[in-house]
Amino acid sequence: MIFFYIILVLLGLFSFFVISSRNPIHSALALITVFLLASVLLFCLEVEFLALSFVIVYVGAIAVLFLFVVMMLDVKIGDSSLDFLTYVPLGYFISFTFILEIILPSANLNSFPNEVSSINYNWINWIAEIDSISNIQAIGQLLYTYYFVFFLMAGFILFVAILGALMLTLTLNKSVRRSVYFKQKMLISS
Repeated sequence: MIFFYIILVLLGLFSFFVISSRNPIHSALALITVFLLASVLLFCLEVEFLALSFVIVYVGAIAVLFLFVVMMLDVKIGDSSLDFLTYVPLGYFISFTFILEIILPSANLNSFPNEVSSINYNWINWIAEIDSISNIQAIGQLLYTYYFVFFLMAGFILFVAILGALMLTLTLNKSVRRSVYFKQKMLISS
């Protein structure tokens, strides 16, 4: 449990750093750290597919895209003269609402204890009822047997998207000296 609390404190710290950082690159790096810490928590809860999808989709695609856009557009560091004290009451209200939403479901608000205790709940050991394969193994078995054509098509579409992004950012500059193989071959042969 101590490990969970350490990860949660780090998660809260880095998420605060995402919104409070003046440098957009530092903010994007803190966002990547938040996604990685959230995936560590999901790994500890044995939800491997969601953890890996966090790493692949959010860290591998969205956060890196934010970094590339910030670096390509050369975004300047924000103005530090903004007055954040005007937003403090709204921040306190939203924080109080979130804390209330967390505490109220866990509070004992049961006003009819006799009716609830008379219900007979049947407990089923689901671990003994199902196979003992992990989420990743089950998804892998489906993905590489029944849906392998769709998986290959998705990989090809992503490959074409990467090539398109590279071609969009490629700049051909006339001032850059390039070697032309055929001209060099003609000069050597003559």
